[in-house]
Amino acid sequence: MKRSVINLVLFALFGSIALTTSPAQAQGKGPAAKVYSVHCAKCHSQDGKGIPSLQPPDFTDGKWQASRSNKQLHNGIANGIGVMPGFKGVLKPGQINALVVYVRSFKKR
Repeated sequence: MKRSVINLVLFALFGSIALTTSPAQAQGKGPAAKVYSVHCAKCHSQDGKGIPSLQPPDFTDGKWQASRSNKQLHNGIANGIGVMPGFKGVLKPGQINALVVYVRSFKKR
């Protein structure tokens, strides 16, 4: 029961973030884009496809996007995953949430 409530709260939180993200943020402008440029682009590249020699995930890949939940993305950014360091101590929770939405904006339509 407790886990269901937590999942519901996280779903509502991420849903509200997605609804409040402006088109400018999704197009590479705004606070999330700046945080991404400073902390993420050096490995994941500005276009989200990643630096090939580092082999990070391609954020534009629809299959990759579909295989991860917002919670998984949030946890990966906060705590790190594989060789990627965690940013929990560097970024505020709101910035991490905004990065989840920003990473989702790379998905090809």
